[in-house]
Amino acid sequence: MLKTSNRCKAARKHRGEIFMIRRNNTVSVSLNPLSLPQCNSSRAKFRLLMTVRVKRRFVVGGCLAVALLLVGVKLFLGVGDEIIIPGYDQLDLNEFPDPGIYEAEDFPSDGPSKVEKIIHQTWITTEIPARYVDWMKSWSRNHPDWTYMFWTDESARTLIADKYPQVLPAYDGYLENIRRADAMRYAILHEYGGVYADLDMESLQPLDPIIRKYSCVLPQEPYEHPIIDSNFEHLVINALMICSKGHPLMKKFLDNIPKFAHMWHVLDSTGPHYITLLYRQYLIDNNIEAGKSNGVYLAPAEYFFPTIDPVKFPYMRDRCYKQFAEMSHLQKTACVSLKRRGLERKPYPFSFTVHHWIHTYFVTRYSVSQPSDIHSFIPSVVIYKSKTEDNG
Repeated sequence: MLKTSNRCKAARKHRGEIFMIRRNNTVSVSLNPLSLPQCNSSRAKFRLLMTVRVKRRFVVGGCLAVALLLVGVKLFLGVGDEIIIPGYDQLDLNEFPDPGIYEAEDFPSDGPSKVEKIIHQTWITTEIPARYVDWMKSWSRNHPDWTYMFWTDESARTLIADKYPQVLPAYDGYLENIRRADAMRYAILHEYGGVYADLDMESLQPLDPIIRKYSCVLPQEPYEHPIIDSNFEHLVINALMICSKGHPLMKKFLDNIPKFAHMWHVLDSTGPHYITLLYRQYLIDNNIEAGKSNGVYLAPAEYFFPTIDPVKFPYMRDRCYKQFAEMSHLQKTACVSLKRRGLERKPYPFSFTVHHWIHTYFVTRYSVSQPSDIHSFIPSVVIYKSKTEDNG
C-alpha cells in the first residue's frame, strides 16, 4: 500500500506537465501518459490521461493560433509576391518595356585580369557572428587562388591613418559607424584593389570572367528600388565593389569625403547617393569606355543584386496599388516590372552574387550561436598591420 500511495503522489505531482528530454543538444517534448510516473490507482490513471489530453489540445490549439496570427500579420503588411495594379488588364504593356536582363553578356574565357585578385571584407573585430560564416566561406570557396584580406575597425582606421591622413578628421568625426564602414571600403580598394563585399553578400560563382573585361565594376540596386522610392534610375550600391588598385574613381570617392561630412543622412554623406553622384560626375569629366583602363562599368542588377530587399515589399505593393495613376511613366514601368517578375526573386544562373539584405548596421540581431574567430574558418586570412606594428 505504501508503494502504491507514493506512486499516486508522484503521479499527482507530475500530471499535466510537458516532459522535455535533452539528447545530444536536441530537446524533445513528450505528452505521452506512458512517460508519466506509474500509479496503480485507476482513478489517478484516468485523471492523468484526461489532463494530458487537455494539455495536448491546448498545445495544438496554441500552435494553430500562432499560425493564424502570422498569416494575419502577413496579410496586413501586404507581404507576398503579387503586385496589384488597378486597371492592369487595360494597359498597353508595350509602353512599359522590361528594364532587366535575362542572360549575361560575353566575357573572356581566359587572359590577364584587370583587377587584383584580393577579397576584402570587414567587421568590428575578428569574432564573426554565426549567421555570416557560410556566406564568408563562399568567397574563399569560389576564389581559391585569391588573397583574402579581413579588416577590423581597428585595422581599417590604422590604414587610413597610415595612407590617407587627410581623411582621418572626417573619419573620426562621424557619429555613426556605418559612415566609417563606407569610407574605409573606398580606402581599401584604392590602396589594394580587388573586390569589397559586405558580410551578407554570398558568392555564387567566380568573378574571374568579369575582371578580365573591366578594371572597375560598380553594381546597382534592383531597378525598382530607386525608381519607386525617388523616381530616378541606376542607384549605385556599395555593398559590393570591384576596382583596380589606384583607380581614379576610388580616389574621387576618398577626396570628397571631407566635403560631404556635414550631410545629414548617411546615404548622402558616404553611401549610395554619395557614390552615385560622384560616379555620374566621373562619367561626365572622363569620357572613357567601360572596358578601357580607368573606365567604369555599371553592372546590371541581375549580376550582383538579383533580389528585391524584403523590407521594401509592403511599401512597393502599397505604392503600386494606391498611387499608380499619379506615378510618372518611369515609376509605372517599375511597377509593371514588379508585376511581371514578382517581388520574391531568386538569383539567375549567371548571377555572380546574391545579397541577403541583413542591414547589419541598422538592425541589431541576437543569436544563441557563439561567434567564431575568422582564423578558424578562413585560415589563410590576412589582416593589415602598419609598418610600425611590424617593426615593433
